[in-house]
Amino acid sequence: MAPSKARPRGETRQQILALASDWLLERGYHGFSFGQIATALDIQKGAVHYHFATKEALVTELFRDYRSAFLLWSQSVDSVDERPLAALRRFLEWQAGESAGEKASPLGVAGVEYASLPSAACAEAEGLSDALVDWLAGTLEQGREMGALEFAGSASDQARLVMSAAQGALQLARVNGASDYRTVGRAILNSLRPRGT
Repeated sequence: MAPSKARPRGETRQQILALASDWLLERGYHGFSFGQIATALDIQKGAVHYHFATKEALVTELFRDYRSAFLLWSQSVDSVDERPLAALRRFLEWQAGESAGEKASPLGVAGVEYASLPSAACAEAEGLSDALVDWLAGTLEQGREMGALEFAGSASDQARLVMSAAQGALQLARVNGASDYRTVGRAILNSLRPRGT
């Protein structure tokens, strides 16, 4: 391998994170190595280890980043005065964007590979799941109080149902195409509309 070119400070770390994120969502936890990252980025393997001592540390940071990205997204949605149904539609669009093409969603990867993921990565995935449920439950409850949404049971239970349906639809879309996800998304939103609207 030729000597690596000098890169701006922090760029190598960001490139490692971006590539590892793509590969984690496309290939899964066991589908890539530090050596493959180094080859793809034309850097020394030691450079990957400089930024991340272990693959476990790298993947844990990825799940932490997924959680942070969701929290930023949810704050941006909450800062806009949107009707709850429109906010839920944006959530479903965001979920589709998070796992475009052949990629799984972060929670899809965590769900399938939970037993083999490092415990710290599992904790971050659980934090992401909790953040999703909390935001969905708050949005659903607000919609029910406004009379804009209708559903049985607690907002927390309904949030888990919406999240599970969306996650399942993302997996189906990897096999059958994006139209499956859009169909399930429409069904989710239609099931929450008050009767007669």
